[in-house]
Amino acid sequence: MLGLKKILAAVKGFYLPALILGCAVLYFCGQARFQSGEYQLWQILFYILLSANVVFVMIVREFKPLMHLLWLIAMYLLVNHLRFRYGAETMQMPSLQILLFLLPVNWLYFTIREEDAFFSDKNFYFLCLVLIQLALVENADKLFEATNVSFLLQNLLIGEWGIVFLCLLIQASLNNNIKINGLCYAFACLGLAFLNMESPAAMSLFSCAAVLILLVSSVQNFLYTFVYDDLTGVYSRRMYHFHASNSFPLKFSIGVVCLDDYAKLVRVFGQKKVNVLLKIIVDVIRKANTGAIVYRYNDDEFILVFKNEDKKQSYEYLENIRRTVAGAEFVLNRKQIVKITISAGVSEKKRSDADAGVVLERTREVLQKTYKFTQNITSRA
Repeated sequence: MLGLKKILAAVKGFYLPALILGCAVLYFCGQARFQSGEYQLWQILFYILLSANVVFVMIVREFKPLMHLLWLIAMYLLVNHLRFRYGAETMQMPSLQILLFLLPVNWLYFTIREEDAFFSDKNFYFLCLVLIQLALVENADKLFEATNVSFLLQNLLIGEWGIVFLCLLIQASLNNNIKINGLCYAFACLGLAFLNMESPAAMSLFSCAAVLILLVSSVQNFLYTFVYDDLTGVYSRRMYHFHASNSFPLKFSIGVVCLDDYAKLVRVFGQKKVNVLLKIIVDVIRKANTGAIVYRYNDDEFILVFKNEDKKQSYEYLENIRRTVAGAEFVLNRKQIVKITISAGVSEKKRSDADAGVVLERTREVLQKTYKFTQNITSRA
């Protein structure tokens, strides 16, 4: 597993999106003139990659890249439609001008917002808002008269795209997140497509690069989060079940750690700040040097597997972690200092236990019984 960990760490830090962008730029710069059939080739490739992207996003239920794909396809279809209909006057059409203004703003917003469950009321409203904006773009030519795009307006649009790209770059550098990195470089590809709209082949080339970056980033993120929790960096729930079936020794104990009043903390402080608290709890667990393997099992729940340890020693480890958290003050920002508590439960594998699932169930049961009466305590099953 050490080799897999190194590979996945490299995958997360490797800027494959930047490589795809660089290859697209080099190919573009190396073409003195695009061949007549290249536009059709890049267009076919664009639709193939787009279809693969949408299918993958729907399978893994990721709402964030889906919204970006909507704007990407809207830009591509509209530009080709206007070019076919108006030719050299394409940039003068109000629909294109409005789209070029709305796309960066929406791209940035959907990149930095927290993701909800795929099927949620909030996502439904966001989708309706996007469709309303696209309906406005579609009917803009009927509502407004075509105007010559002045040099000032062109530079304002370029400035807007540049500012949004800078914000995305800062966000990507701060978060080191696979999806955000991909969205940043995909937006850079769209910017190059925007600057080369007069060339159908060049625009299709950079649009293909953008879709490919989104697809590669989604696949990378899926592979990484299959093994690790993206927020805390500990093992994921999927890996707990994999390890439980393949690598647990004959003697082990399982501890469960829960953040007390998780739902209340989210209501009071918001999900972003609670995520900070979860990261701090993981840091406390790591600094305790228990030798346990840590998994994030649910939003507010972590599993610690103590290999070759009985529940007495495992209890001491968990109790030490609980006391450390209870006695500390956590700084969310300059004005917010909070005290939080955790509750824990532990049980060891017995000879009569069929598998690790029985041990985990027993541990969670004792923790739930404790929760009925009190919090900030460690229980043994």
